[in-house]
Amino acid sequence: MFLFSMLLVQNQSSRLSEPRRFSKAALAVFVLGASSLVLLLVTALPAFFLGIWAIRTINRSEGRLRGQGLVLAGLALSALTTAATILGLIGMVLLYVQEKNHVASCANNLRQIGAAIYQYSDHDDHHYFPPGTVRNPALKPSQRLSWEAAILPFFPEGGTAGRNTSKQWEKLVGAIAFQKAWNAPANAGLRRTVTSFLCPTFAHEFTQGQVGLTSYVGIAGVGEDAAILLHGDANAGFFGYDRLLGASDISARLDATMTAIETMQDNGPWPAGGLPTVRGVLRDSDRCIGRDAAFGGLHRGGANVLWADGSVRFLTDKIDPTLFREEARIKR
Repeated sequence: MFLFSMLLVQNQSSRLSEPRRFSKAALAVFVLGASSLVLLLVTALPAFFLGIWAIRTINRSEGRLRGQGLVLAGLALSALTTAATILGLIGMVLLYVQEKNHVASCANNLRQIGAAIYQYSDHDDHHYFPPGTVRNPALKPSQRLSWEAAILPFFPEGGTAGRNTSKQWEKLVGAIAFQKAWNAPANAGLRRTVTSFLCPTFAHEFTQGQVGLTSYVGIAGVGEDAAILLHGDANAGFFGYDRLLGASDISARLDATMTAIETMQDNGPWPAGGLPTVRGVLRDSDRCIGRDAAFGGLHRGGANVLWADGSVRFLTDKIDPTLFREEARIKR
């Protein structure tokens, strides 16, 4: 027994006298962990699993291996990278979901607008779609109320009120003086935002008393003068300042004729006639949808469009300008 004890002591002494070796795995873990700051999970995950193995190996070496601190540093770097990557992926998913919700909410706005346009045309006093401005020969188109103001009474009750109460909504609709200029004192009650005329991604600070803006414009046809053309003209579109257009006047397919589209260019007041709410498609434009184009820019990859049959579809920003101009016309 005494002899066995002496042998054990000598064996432990010999182990302690052996030089401690640096663990190559520890160096590999640190290199992988540091690389993960650039390569992310490609090296972070291998660093984690190799680090666990290296720690166990060092602990079992009974002091013959060193490098535990380097392993812990590599594990810390890989853990930091993994956490940051996961949070980044979660953020990207949330942004994607938010964007999809914004596109859907914007499309719903246009559906409400389309429904109100058809309600307007079904009214006993009309039997035609709303013209681009409330007709009044005494006023220039830019002074008149817009088609958006004209369809306001035909929205579902309180449907566009947003944060407004039903009574506030009724007060807004009842305050519209249709034969007065949009910015006349008689129309001072229009100085508020109508949520269904704004895409959810439209970012703008509103000052107190400012007339609410719109991010949707009616399509007048092709050319800068499209809004003043007669509906029989080949370049005429759905909205003209004085055009009284019925479904029978549209020879193109209704589901292939644009009525309104979103824009982030030169946004103006929703009650105002003229360019704030009615625009033609330029004849020489080589890009029609996008942040640097006349239409769209509020959603990645394209824009929501209201069609003459009341449907809403998303048009890609890669659309051929010739096709876009074709779909802006009511005649084919």
